[in-house]
Amino acid sequence: MKEDEEPYHSPFMGDQDILDKSILTDEEMDEYLQKTEEIDPKREHDHLYSVMTNQTRRELLKLIDTNARSVEEIKDKVSLEDEQLNYHLPMLENVYFIINTKSGWKATPRGLGFLYHTILR
Repeated sequence: MKEDEEPYHSPFMGDQDILDKSILTDEEMDEYLQKTEEIDPKREHDHLYSVMTNQTRRELLKLIDTNARSVEEIKDKVSLEDEQLNYHLPMLENVYFIINTKSGWKATPRGLGFLYHTILR
């Protein structure tokens, strides 16, 4: 990737690249895989679209990216009230894009895949 290119929406990265970017522990990955094994992406498409057309949620996912972020750290970076943050983070969690762990909020492979492969303007 060129230095001036945005890191998101770069040329296609395969599933292994997304897994390599994920910072979930083995235990967290097992939990994520267990929760998502029965998802039918076709049936869930409209729900995902409605959740991710919200600019705030996209910005939160970009902020978390390949880091573990505490609520305090997120609050320092975005200008949201507690109620707003407590609304938007669970929305991302409900579509399995992030997971709340002992070390903070982390993006799942599904969330990273969306972040790196989807263009919403």
